[in-house]
Amino acid sequence: MPDAELNNTLDFATIFGILLMFNAAASWLVFAQLGMRPLEKKLRAINKDTISQWDGPGWRVVTYAIKLILPASIWGEHTMFIDPYLLKQLSTQRDRLLAAWMMGSWLIFIVFSVVYVELL
Repeated sequence: MPDAELNNTLDFATIFGILLMFNAAASWLVFAQLGMRPLEKKLRAINKDTISQWDGPGWRVVTYAIKLILPASIWGEHTMFIDPYLLKQLSTQRDRLLAAWMMGSWLIFIVFSVVYVELL
């Protein structure tokens, strides 16, 4: 492949990667505000909120998203931080769609980043 074509391909890949990064960041913020916050309010209302005071570098958002996407039976009844069965009962279809968007966006961004680095 000539150098000019390779540079154009890498330029396109760079722009596409930046768009994927912004999509992943936006999905994180949207899920945290529109999906996770209402769930925490519902958990506080029934006195089952054990996680809202704790947060590492954003792990609380990921914990909610993963437990909404994967089947509750994977985690069992005695899981850390959030009961997945209760979380699924309290969540809406919109919460689950936002969680899937967030996790899918980050997965695609990470896979793209690895492939991009290998192309350099």
